[in-house]
Formats: sequence, structure tokens, C-alpha cells
Amino acid sequence: MTIPVPPEENLAPDSAPPFVDVRYSLAALLREVKLDRSSATFAMEKLDQATINLLFQQHRAHREHHLDQQ
Repeated sequence: MTIPVPPEENLAPDSAPPFVDVRYSLAALLREVKLDRSSATFAMEKLDQATINLLFQQHRAHREHHLDQQ
């Protein structure tokens, strides 16, 4: 009978583990957030969110109107 080998032990000695802990500095993250917020893409995402909210509000009003008629 053979004993199964755990996956970690199947790795070659020079191969990296599948997951690596990555840390970022707070300053770097804040700079990235500031850059993202000033980009046109972020503005479009906010616009899209407003449009989506409007559609849900219209759908809710329509549904409530039908419930009131019953």
C-alpha cells in the first residue's frame, strides 16, 4: 500500500508556492484611489450606477402601482 503525498510535497524544490502574501503601502493605495476617482472611467461608473438606480426606482413604482390596483 502506498501513502498519498500531500500536494505541497509534490512541488519541485525550486517552484514557488501557489499563493503569495502581497502587501501594499497605505500611501500607494491612497494614490491609486485618488487617481481612479479623478479618471473619466470612474465618472462613467458613477453615471451608470445612477442610471441603474433610476431603472430600479421606475420598476419599483410600476410594481407598487399594480399592487395598489389589486
